Amino acid sequence: MAKKSISGITKLSEVTQRKSTQEAESLPLVRQQQRSKLKNFRLSPADIMRLQKLTDSINRESERPISETAVIKGLIALGEKTTPTKLLKLIREVW
Repeated sequence: MAKKSISGITKLSEVTQRKSTQEAESLPLVRQQQRSKLKNFRLSPADIMRLQKLTDSINRESERPISETAVIKGLIALGEKTTPTKLLKLIREVW
């Protein structure tokens, strides 16, 4: 039996051609948003009492219950708005 000569496009060459065109047309990857990382803090008993008093007074004013975590986040946002010298003065009073 005579051997058939391979001429033209084979399935293997089609696959390699498709891969090369897909790489050229590939879309850039979408970056994922950074997940928040948990951070623990140690508070003295006096600081815990201050935080509880502050949370209680805020809960009296608000329509819905506010957690201590939300109060801490609010204090961090408030700290961003104040001047560093004012914040440093308050830190020195606490220590």
